[in-house]
Amino acid sequence: MRAVTLIALLFVGVNALPEVDPQIARESRDTVTATTRLWASSTQHKRFVFAASVRQARNSQVLDLIMEEIENISQSIIDMGLDPLLIEHESFEYQLPVPALFNAAAEVEDVRSFGLSNIVVENLNLVLLIIYNRLDFHIVLPHIHFFARKAKGQVASFGETLTVEGDGSVDIRNINIVGRANIRATGVIIGDLISAIQVDFTVGQISSNIRLAINGQNYSEEVNNLFNVKIPAVLDEFSDEINELIEIILLDILNENL
Repeated sequence: MRAVTLIALLFVGVNALPEVDPQIARESRDTVTATTRLWASSTQHKRFVFAASVRQARNSQVLDLIMEEIENISQSIIDMGLDPLLIEHESFEYQLPVPALFNAAAEVEDVRSFGLSNIVVENLNLVLLIIYNRLDFHIVLPHIHFFARKAKGQVASFGETLTVEGDGSVDIRNINIVGRANIRATGVIIGDLISAIQVDFTVGQISSNIRLAINGQNYSEEVNNLFNVKIPAVLDEFSDEINELIEIILLDILNENL
């Protein structure tokens, strides 16, 4: 009986099979197509999420390296004894083998300084782009303070003597470095990772309260005017050149250490 049925199917063809409702056939095709598209979309989405997570991990590594380098700089300043700087009393002397030609001596008491290692990262943000990643940063040194209760020096050369005496303080507030760096979007973090950098360096305020006498003549007003007026004006006038120099230094430091 099975043999007869197979022979009948061969001769009669598919017309011998039961007829399928056209509506059911269309619904079946639509279901298969939708399922295929959904699978393809899901696969593509998973690949995108995987790629984005890999880039995010690399970017996190870059930020960690930059933060680590900033912390290393801060710690190096502390290790060198520059923050805080505390000198109770020190004296210095120097002279040539023939002292009459040149000799010098200096003495300081109660010299203090702090704030040089206090590097505050206000913003550090890595923006993902196609060709490169953009790093926006804002670094601040909020307050650097310097104080000397007594500073005295004397220089003698060829029969002339110069005596300098002074005391007082200098405060520098809100040193800001705001910038943007282009970081190559490569798979391996080696070589020149940072291709370009732009920096805007500003100093919020410099204030001094110094008393200075040279050979008994008072120069306090002149030295305070230098710190409070002239130096800020010079920083503003040559801001482009200062920014360019900082950019060169930062680019070299970051590419050597990242």
